[in-house]
Amino acid sequence: MRKEDRVLGPYAERDCFRLVIITGGVRRSEYVDTKEEAESRKAQIERKLVKGNGVKVGALIEEYLLRKEVSGDSLPATCREQKGRMYQVLAPFLERPANSITPPMAARLYSDLVAQISPKTGAPLAAATHRFYLKLCKAMFAYAVTKKHIKKNPFADVAMVGKMRTGKPQLRIDEARRFVSTALTSFEQDEDRLALCAVMALTMGLRASEILKRRQRDLDDDCGILWIDSGKTQNARRHLRIPEFLRPHLRKLLGGAADAPLFPRYDGEPYRRQALWTAVRRVCKQAGVAQVCVHSLRGLYATLAVESGAISETVAKSLGHSSFNMTERHYAQPSAVSNSRSARVEGVLGVG
Repeated sequence: MRKEDRVLGPYAERDCFRLVIITGGVRRSEYVDTKEEAESRKAQIERKLVKGNGVKVGALIEEYLLRKEVSGDSLPATCREQKGRMYQVLAPFLERPANSITPPMAARLYSDLVAQISPKTGAPLAAATHRFYLKLCKAMFAYAVTKKHIKKNPFADVAMVGKMRTGKPQLRIDEARRFVSTALTSFEQDEDRLALCAVMALTMGLRASEILKRRQRDLDDDCGILWIDSGKTQNARRHLRIPEFLRPHLRKLLGGAADAPLFPRYDGEPYRRQALWTAVRRVCKQAGVAQVCVHSLRGLYATLAVESGAISETVAKSLGHSSFNMTERHYAQPSAVSNSRSARVEGVLGVG
């Protein structure tokens, strides 16, 4: 089988199952009525293909990412981004059969990656970066095992090196849902505006200062867009979509002068950051969840956005970062890349 000759699927369509057949670089689809028929047809086609030395690493990258895109596991833009990264990392192996890659070869590749000097910074790659690349390799070769391209994942026992940035404690999904529910109840029943601020940190990825410095003019009339017109870097200046469930709550805050704080204290001045941190701890206690800080809520937003399918650059921009490398280092845990087409965190939390 040439590197481009393979059969993908079956993929469930509305009322049938689809096979994607790639031969000689040409892709075509076949449709059958049942999954059993699709599996039988796939086996029939594969028997007709000459196996040769097996699929090469370059073709495996194409197959793996095409499967993720066609099945809906990943967005097309995410697959394009990962393709570029994997071609770069696995450059020495692209023309080699995947079944010829041994564990020592995989270990040497990772060691070289750890020692690699970034052309942008002149320093070795950050631990989060080479760990992320290794996770991609492990996942792809694990897929190759399931498709019987190879017998054993050569990257399976490659140990990650370097200090892993664990970051600040984060809430579990069930805890985050309780946190949001408790905070919204506190806002509705006790007019606790800082509780609403905490929800914005979690579902929009905002810094404490970005929330507390907002003025009435920073919300549009429908409370659908929030403008961040200041920050420590140019990238921090941005506008963000406000989740649907937050809009009715924010509308209750409108009505003051354009320059009036959106979240004022009793004296009309903006709250200090310490007040928001105290409010977060209070909500955590009321919700019966682990104690976290505002920064942890922002970090959880980044992690959930990545895991729910958001494009890397989109996540970085929403956080006010200059690149996704910064997001990886400080917040997102990229172990589960793109499990859904939805990239909206409020959907993951069940409040969208």
